[in-house]
Amino acid sequence: MKKKLIMGLCLVLLPSIAFGQTISECRDRQKLTEMAIEVRDRVSEGESEDSLLMWAGNVAAPGLQAAAYKAVEAFTFRPPSKSVPRVVTIMGFLCSKTYRP
Repeated sequence: MKKKLIMGLCLVLLPSIAFGQTISECRDRQKLTEMAIEVRDRVSEGESEDSLLMWAGNVAAPGLQAAAYKAVEAFTFRPPSKSVPRVVTIMGFLCSKTYRP
């Protein structure tokens, strides 16, 4: 009985601990802001959307990858976003949503 209880707790707690670590990357507003500014600057320099989408696809962490795609969309959509803080907020939401469907 005790063994089953311990196994059950492990099955419940381990995924939440693992997701908690990955969600912390979504709360790193500095990282998200740097990504948004990089995309905004690259767009203003005339880099193509396809090139930026390839860059976003190469981001390793799934949550940050979703955030990178959102930044590309925000700054290449017509009219492009002019508010980095607003884009960063949306990026953080999508990043977290990737880990919590």
